[in-house]
Amino acid sequence: MAENVFEAVKQSVSTREAAEFYGIEVKRNGMACCPFHDDKNPSMKLNKEYFYCFGCGATGDVIDLTARLYNLSPKEAAEKLAQDFGMIYDSQAPPRRKYVRQKTEAQLFWEDRQRCYRVLSDYYYLLKKWEADNSPRTPEEEPHPRFVEAIQKKTYVEYLLDLFLYESEEEQKAWIADHTAEIIHLERRLKIMAENKPTNRERLREITDGIEQGIKELFESEKYMRYLSVMSRFHRYSVNNTMLIYMQKPDATLVAGYNKWKDQFERHVKKGEHGITIIAPTPYKKKIEEQKLDPDTKAPILDQDGKIVTEEKEIEIPMFRPVKVFDVSQTDGKPLPELASSLSGNVPNYEAFMEALRRSAPVPITFEAMAADMDGYFSADHQKIAIRQGMSEVQTVSAAVHEIAHSKLHDPKKYEVLPSWKVVLESEGGTKHDFKLDFATEREAEQFASDMDWRYVDENQFEWRLAVEEDPTAEKQAIKNRHTEEVEAESISYAVCKYFGIETGENSFGYIASWSQGKELKELRASLETINKTSGTLISDIERHYKEICKERGIDPNAKAEPETAPIEQPADAPKDTLTYYAAECMEFPNLGEYHDNLSLEEAIRIYQEIPAERMNGIKGIGFELKDGSDYEEPFPILTGQTIDLDTIQAIDYYRDNPLVQKAVKDLAEAMPEMEVLGADDNQQEALFLIDDATYLHIQPCDSGWDYTLYDAASMKEMDGGQLDMPELSRMKAVFQICDDNDLDSTSLRHASLSMIETLQEAAYQQMQAEASQMATSSQLPEAQEQALDEYPMPDEQVSTPDMLKYGYSYDGMLPVTRERALELDAAGLTVYVLHEDNTESMVFDPQEIMEHGGLFGVDREEWEKSPQFHEKVMERQEHQQEREQAFLSQNRDCFAIYQVKHTDELRDIRYEGMDWLRSIGQTVKRENYDLVYTAPLEPCKSPQVAAEQLYNQFNNDHPADYHHPSMSVSDIVAIRQDGKVSCHYCDSVGFTQIPGFLPQNPLKNAEMTVEDDYGMIDGIINNGTKEPTVAELEQQARSGQPIFLMDLADAVHREEREKKKSVVDQLKSQPKAEHKKTAPKKSAEREI
Repeated sequence: MAENVFEAVKQSVSTREAAEFYGIEVKRNGMACCPFHDDKNPSMKLNKEYFYCFGCGATGDVIDLTARLYNLSPKEAAEKLAQDFGMIYDSQAPPRRKYVRQKTEAQLFWEDRQRCYRVLSDYYYLLKKWEADNSPRTPEEEPHPRFVEAIQKKTYVEYLLDLFLYESEEEQKAWIADHTAEIIHLERRLKIMAENKPTNRERLREITDGIEQGIKELFESEKYMRYLSVMSRFHRYSVNNTMLIYMQKPDATLVAGYNKWKDQFERHVKKGEHGITIIAPTPYKKKIEEQKLDPDTKAPILDQDGKIVTEEKEIEIPMFRPVKVFDVSQTDGKPLPELASSLSGNVPNYEAFMEALRRSAPVPITFEAMAADMDGYFSADHQKIAIRQGMSEVQTVSAAVHEIAHSKLHDPKKYEVLPSWKVVLESEGGTKHDFKLDFATEREAEQFASDMDWRYVDENQFEWRLAVEEDPTAEKQAIKNRHTEEVEAESISYAVCKYFGIETGENSFGYIASWSQGKELKELRASLETINKTSGTLISDIERHYKEICKERGIDPNAKAEPETAPIEQPADAPKDTLTYYAAECMEFPNLGEYHDNLSLEEAIRIYQEIPAERMNGIKGIGFELKDGSDYEEPFPILTGQTIDLDTIQAIDYYRDNPLVQKAVKDLAEAMPEMEVLGADDNQQEALFLIDDATYLHIQPCDSGWDYTLYDAASMKEMDGGQLDMPELSRMKAVFQICDDNDLDSTSLRHASLSMIETLQEAAYQQMQAEASQMATSSQLPEAQEQALDEYPMPDEQVSTPDMLKYGYSYDGMLPVTRERALELDAAGLTVYVLHEDNTESMVFDPQEIMEHGGLFGVDREEWEKSPQFHEKVMERQEHQQEREQAFLSQNRDCFAIYQVKHTDELRDIRYEGMDWLRSIGQTVKRENYDLVYTAPLEPCKSPQVAAEQLYNQFNNDHPADYHHPSMSVSDIVAIRQDGKVSCHYCDSVGFTQIPGFLPQNPLKNAEMTVEDDYGMIDGIINNGTKEPTVAELEQQARSGQPIFLMDLADAVHREEREKKKSVVDQLKSQPKAEHKKTAPKKSAEREI
């Protein structure tokens, strides 16, 4: 009989013969240089049946060798060998059974050892290179992070390399078992390094280096003026971002991100425009385990065995990354709203503006006669500002702002309250970096470090210790010479006047360049930060007070008329007091992310709900801005996150007595009843919520906490219910806890009318009647629904290939993902592509590109199948043995399942052994000794025996990508479901042997046995043991308020029906209808009444 090509090749050609034929030089001892990695010394062993490389771990038979050499499939490689060696074979002949060689534990350990040694070696040489290339050039230079990493890690890696060279196998195995995940992460990181793809940390370093160089070159009069002009337009930005905008686009006036221009302003970025790079905060959350402490004693809580109880805590780690923004001049679209016209010329409304300066100054402002060479002064002793009389309006305003800056910054009496503590990062080698500055007390700094568990993990996953130190630079900040004070005050005056359109001239900055010579970068940066922060605060104060004064005096701030010389009386028809709402993406720092003001209540709620929950700029919320000419016209928060803070508002007398504020809070609470109200009595009332438009939650207080019931919104069926024994929780916190316990999405929560509860309870009552009637007429388990076989693990379950085709992209080598999943896979090191609707794609190099794209993304199928994420999804199947077997047995189509002996030491003697061997040692094939490893639909074939042979060939030579188990071999079992019948076939030394009884004939009976309480009653009815209460007894329990089980009631009805008693429907109809306010029982795995 002619042979199959695979067996013909394996029997005729050895791996050594094939290697020599294809140009690999094999030495007499069978060793050769491995062609699959850069091998200078022979590390590949070849014998007749297989090859193995001790360097890279490559192994296989003669077909595998040829396939890897020429990048062929197993079948193509076998055909190439047959052709090259002149063999004749029958392409249709079935393969004869032959023992499939499996790797021994020694071989597997050797592969793991070689992999670890290779990764650590590559890392060691990389560390040496970093140490040489990035060493500091001067003692004062801050060490490069890679230099720090090299110093910290090199000695430890040397120790590990010695461990793999000289220590025992037991020590090596133990280390590999404990550090497999770290090796995988390090291998992935080395691969990224080899591709020269810069990390966010490196890009940030590049940007900040540019900022520092820019600061050094900044202090030339012309450049400095342009910088101050930019700073006046972006006074809410940090020094770094102001510097970046100045360096890239000095004429910028209003910047925003790509999506913000599109979504908020209805404008689009012009084609070909280059974004302005700034640094944005992107904190991420990390879960840590820590000791659970007693709230009173602060001592660790112990369990019943005396062990310390731990709890999971989520911490937020501050990080930053570069992002792109665009100036308004780079966009087209809907015109922007008109801004209030700035002050210009000879200072229109001069008296009103000067009054605004007086209210913004920390000390009184007076006018005096002075020498012509002096415009004004600030007296720290008398705590006043004096301005020279008789100057022009512009000179007067400029001098006043200059002296206000002195009074805010250079008052010696305020120096003692400057912050003097900081938190630093500390490495194992003793290297330190500032992490968080400006703590007023040591206790505040320690509290901050404690909240972060005294450690910080950076972007490269290196862990730093946190330490608290006194900040020696804080005292230096107080000791400034007269020249530094003048530069700061004059710069602030120039920036503030520039913002309000008052041209002061630039004559006073001639000495800036000479002042900056010889000063350290740290001192220059400190002055810029002082100027930036003080200018921003002063601009906001003056603007607020100027609006108040204009309103008090009936002045139109936008009018072009000549300024009034004296205040005018307020007319009778002056605008009434008003209140508007605002919505912010970050309530703590409104300049981070979206901010909308002058809104109605409906607009504020709509914008709040549209801000995505996954944004990480901060906690979103809603506030109000009172416009009544008082000192309380600043924005004030009402709703932060999910909480309306009524307590804080009521604590402020002015707000407590103001009807506009009280109405605003009341209206918001009524419009968003799902929010928790701090300080309100409504938290203890009954309520009904609709979750994700799919589930109703009815909650009401009870003695032990909160009683709740869940209903399906579509069918109005009662789904679950119980009691939450946490009386200390407010109503909304209880709702969130119930959502978490039941895997419900609490972000899509809204209030529903209480009148709906009666409808839901009526529907649940009718449901109970129908289910009880159905149980009374059927004694058999319901027929199991067909479940799914093993499916190919997609990278994103939210989107499918048909969705991608509908989108307009059709390349079958790409798998679609959504934006959220694309960000996760990009962070994990996979290559992500932007998919375009014209059937093209582009590679992602920056996460910002993902944020800016509004369509689908993709990952390469081949790269996905090699990723750890794909392997994890495949191996997750092993945790669902019973469900997958049930799915296989309940299929209505032809399918197959593969079982393999469990990998335990106890079953070593039966793994890879034939049936004859099992019989000789008195063993039989048992289901409990096997794992179900794969299920799939079956291709059409003549018989189960033919199907088994075809599967053997497939799972040895071309198995599916989502099959991550050893090739099919002796001792494996193939279960075939064909034409409704299941047969099991043992993979024997030669052919297959059918084994009856391996799987249960009745899957419903098997399912019953897994949950039956009384194992003597396996009859198709679950849990029908010796407890047999009557219907009357169950009815009495229900009336007395005790919970009863629906299954018990159905069983009692079934028994009494046989005895010709009343039907269960009649009994239920005779019961009174459920009260409106019910107390639900504890949650249970079975449905209770």
